[in-house]
Amino acid sequence: MNDEEAQSFRALGDPVRWVILRHLAATPGEVGASEFADVVSVGQPTLSYHLAVLREAGLIEQRKEGRQHFHRIRPEAVAHVAEFLEAGLLKGSGVDEQTTA
Repeated sequence: MNDEEAQSFRALGDPVRWVILRHLAATPGEVGASEFADVVSVGQPTLSYHLAVLREAGLIEQRKEGRQHFHRIRPEAVAHVAEFLEAGLLKGSGVDEQTTA
């Protein structure tokens, strides 16, 4: 597992970020930052932090339009995580046994 993959899995490990990703995946197009208030019960600073973690992990993208921030999932990044899991867990390859012991 490289650092980029590890960062993606760390980002996925938080329940709030998981809810954000599921909402983005279920919503066609982009989601405005203010829309997440209906989905997660955290304050604006905490929401901004979680969105930043997901952006830094490469799982979502952000577009700014004036003062508005719009987010969308990066399907290719999520597909990469899924492929890593499939290769490592189902086929038994790609897992570094040194780090799992």
